Amino acid sequence: MERYRTLAKIVNYTDEVHIDKLKEVVPDELQNVLVMYEITNQTPKNWDDYIKLLISVYKALHPDKTQGTIFGSDGNIEKSGGGKRDLDAMEIDEVKKKEGKGL
Repeated sequence: MERYRTLAKIVNYTDEVHIDKLKEVVPDELQNVLVMYEITNQTPKNWDDYIKLLISVYKALHPDKTQGTIFGSDGNIEKSGGGKRDLDAMEIDEVKKKEGKGL
């Protein structure tokens, strides 16, 4: 969704075009939930609001997949590769960068 938001701001499409494009790629389970919004005429007309609705519906359907954490329980930062990086090492790296610049 974030990629779409970024790219969508570049093009000059109307809200309706964006929403139609999003509907083409929305999984069936989300489309089933969105039927009630369409029937009651509560579907957002703004594409960014539509994305927010999709995200909130997805979070409601999959709470286990949306409970990610940035920081590990032991105070280390989780890296995207699955490993962990020590917070103290980050501070040391910053000091080395500053020393290298003559500060």
